[in-house]
Amino acid sequence: MHLEIQRSTIVIILGVFAILMVAVSIAVPALALKNYFNCTTKAANKNGKLSAEDINTCYYKVFVGARKYYSNESKTLSLSG
Repeated sequence: MHLEIQRSTIVIILGVFAILMVAVSIAVPALALKNYFNCTTKAANKNGKLSAEDINTCYYKVFVGARKYYSNESKTLSLSG
């Protein structure tokens, strides 16, 4: 009887952990996309127009720059070579 309670507790803990992992994997890309749209909106509102350079700058700052920061892949993502 005591062993069954421990197994059910472990299953519940693993289930909660799996749900949290799925929630994080959905929320993080959505947050990055929100930051990208905010960056492009600020660039467009600053000059009254949105150029391709503004779009590329925001893309690098939000997506590529964040990936470089978090995964420490400075050689593969470096713009200077």
